[in-house]
Amino acid sequence: MSGDGRQRGVIRLGAGARSGSEVARTAEARRKAETPQAGGRFSAAGRRPVELTRSAPAARISGRGVMQVNLNWSAASEADLDLGCMVRTRDGSGTAIQPLGEAFGSLTAWPYVSLDQDDRSGASSDGETLRISLEHRKKFSKLLVYVYVYEGAVDFRRLGGVVTVSAPEGAWRIHLDDSPPGATSCAIALIAPGREGLDLRREGQWFTPHLYLGSQQQLDAAYGFDLAWGVGTKTPR
Repeated sequence: MSGDGRQRGVIRLGAGARSGSEVARTAEARRKAETPQAGGRFSAAGRRPVELTRSAPAARISGRGVMQVNLNWSAASEADLDLGCMVRTRDGSGTAIQPLGEAFGSLTAWPYVSLDQDDRSGASSDGETLRISLEHRKKFSKLLVYVYVYEGAVDFRRLGGVVTVSAPEGAWRIHLDDSPPGATSCAIALIAPGREGLDLRREGQWFTPHLYLGSQQQLDAAYGFDLAWGVGTKTPR
């Protein structure tokens, strides 16, 4: 915590020494504990998602319950993509939820955002899913949903990435199909308080590798979350 009372500890990206099976058991327990009991994985199941595009990028998230952001990509690409979310709350606290550093968050305690698992190859039919508590939406000042290539691909052009956002009152889809050559990370969507809930806006801002900045640092610099970052790797599979 900083001198002004805000939570601003360094986001440690280094994972611990737990075994792959232990990490898998922990992830499974987290999914069972935090998966909503009504409505299944996507509470707006059965509704055709509205496509968010550059010409029609905005949506409004209202109601209560849980908002979910799911990432899926082609297993044939043999790439490891990581879905993440930078969070800033009205009290000035901030953090990042992502697989690196096993920063899976919590849906029921600060920061009220959680990630269910780390899909290492795209082979999981469930992909990776962020859950955001709409019960605590008034605590958020902004959230940035992002994705980056951890390993196994030089860029996004052939990965077939699709993001589906669902909430109790609707569903929306964002295709990650407009990557320029060499891009390895993307700001997918920005979420901020609106007049009657949360405003969701497709960003589609792509980033290529930087000599001195990691993918998350580039995203942070572009969107002003002012987080402190550390270097790390994942546990072995």
